[in-house]
Formats: sequence, structure tokens, C-alpha cells
Amino acid sequence: MRIESIGIRTPSRRVTNDDILQILEENSGGVPKILLKTYMRMVSGLFKVAGSEVRYIRDFARNEKAVDFIKGAIADSLDQWGQSKSDIDLMIYCGVGKGFLEPASAYFYANAMGMSCACFDICDACMSWIRALEISYEFFKSGRYRNIMIVNGEFNVHHGLPDNFKVKDLKQIEYTFPTYTIGESATATIVAASDKEWKFTFKTLPELSDLCTIPLDGYESFVDNPNHRLNKNGLSNFVSYGGKMFDSAREHLAPLVRDTVGDMNGPDIYFPHAASDTAYLSAGKDIGIPSEKMYAKVFPAFGNVVSASIPMGMDMAIKEGRLRRGDKVVFCPASAGMVYSVVQFEY
Repeated sequence: MRIESIGIRTPSRRVTNDDILQILEENSGGVPKILLKTYMRMVSGLFKVAGSEVRYIRDFARNEKAVDFIKGAIADSLDQWGQSKSDIDLMIYCGVGKGFLEPASAYFYANAMGMSCACFDICDACMSWIRALEISYEFFKSGRYRNIMIVNGEFNVHHGLPDNFKVKDLKQIEYTFPTYTIGESATATIVAASDKEWKFTFKTLPELSDLCTIPLDGYESFVDNPNHRLNKNGLSNFVSYGGKMFDSAREHLAPLVRDTVGDMNGPDIYFPHAASDTAYLSAGKDIGIPSEKMYAKVFPAFGNVVSASIPMGMDMAIKEGRLRRGDKVVFCPASAGMVYSVVQFEY
């Protein structure tokens, strides 16, 4: 399998850490000043620890719509590829962000672009893009398809901001802070059949499935003994115990990378999920990955863009000349579930 092209589009509203603090203050009317100041000081400290700086979201005053950025990313990817959209055999939509539970979002975007390819969706939180790559690889090995487009539209900030930008108590920072780092983006990746081999390795810990959730109406009927971690911020709102997730990643992902890759100096570049640059750099250092080989520039520049983080990182590295054809690449994301993966291939 070969990655042929990556199209990227991001919305225009630039949101800094200071903007987030101001938004928290504006949305927390009636909250005791000492509580609000303490909470904001804690958030500011966590921004520094995580390496958060900027994220981009849609400018609703300018009527920016997710579909326009998704279509733009698809068009950019096709332009880079240089072949016809009719040559795409399958579109896989893998974004957590979506407008419908059914049908598959891929149908909407194929139709919007005048494409008549096969379509389906896949969702595995921030691992979704990796899962789509794995499925594509297996399709190519079977000879089912020749060219596949993987699309995500991570537009998860609704009507400007979600409800959990209101301070209630200090405890909520444990499961709400990651919300403040979320950015928005669309990507479209074209992959094609080739004789290049890829290696996918996963480690799954379903017992940690309640650490990061977005509950839907009626979720209680679909889980066995709903616990206190679910629905902490209300239906359809993000709940993420970020500290516990990073602790788990350090315990499980770091040794998975070490044991799977072997020689940490062998690969030319590593791409983690962009949930914190400092956490991945620190964990990488612990297992011997040279810091210059861990590409951790996405999070400070765009925030946590969910399943779009690795393709965005690749696009940035390509434009910088940091990623070149023939380089040995490792993807090493962690995701809600919990699930960890190591993907090795030659770009």
C-alpha cells in the first residue's frame, strides 16, 4: 500500500489558550470568584504541561460549515494525486465528527463531489484513521480495490462551544480539561495498492472504555451497569479523563512501541496522536526514541484534532521536507477504548 496524497483544510477562527480562559470566564456567570480564579489557574497550568497553544474552529459568524472544509480537503487530495475522481473505488469516512447516525457519512461526501464509488464509515475514536488504513491494506491484499480515499471531518465544536465551558466545581477539570484543547480539521487521504508491506500491531484494553466518551440519548440501555464516569458533562458532550489516559499510554503504549520496533533509531520519523506533544516526547525519551524523530508539532499548532492528527502531521512534515519518499515511518497513537497501535511502513 502507498499513501498517494493528503488534502488538509482547517477553519479560520484561531483560538489561543488565553481565548479559552476568557470563554470560561464569560460562560461561568454566578460562579464564586475564588472558585473561578482557581479553576482558570489550574487550566492555565495544564495548558503549559500539555504543550497547548492554538486550535482552530469554525467561525459561525461567517457561516463556516464542516461540509465545505471536507469537500475542500477531498478536492486538494485529488489535485495532488493527479488522477480522476472516477478512479477512486471506495470512500471510507472515519471522522468522529458527523451529522447523522445513518446513513454512512461517506455517501454524502461522495455525492457532493460527484463520485460514484463504494462507501462506508468506520469509527474508533482517535484510532479511526489508522483502522481505515488497516482495512484498506487488507482490501488491497485481496485485490478488492485499487484506490481508496479515507476522509475525516473532525468538527466537534457545536454552535461555537460545547456546554462544558461553564465552571461548576474544581473536580470537573479531571474529566473536562481535554475539551479545552480540541481543534477542528478535515483531511482526505488517497491510498493505492502497491507491493509495499505495512505492519499493524494493536493492544486493546476494553476495561478502560469509560475513560473517554461522548454519550448519546438512551446510552444507559446499551451498557452493562453504567458507572459514575459516564455522562459527566451531559448528553453528546465530551468526557475525557486525560490524566488517566496518559498514564495508561505510558504504561502500555511505550513498551508496545519498544517491543515492536526494536531499534528505536531505525525509523526516520514517528507520528503520535496529537493529544499532547510533551507527553509523547517524554514517553518517547523514556524508551529511547530520539526527540528529533518524534514529530509532535500538530498539537501546539492545531490542538487535538481527533482522528485527523496523524494525516495532518504527515502533511506538515512533507511540506517542511521532514518526511520524504523512502523514509521509514512509525505511527504510534493511543485512543479511547483504550487501544494503542504501532504501524510500520516505508513512505
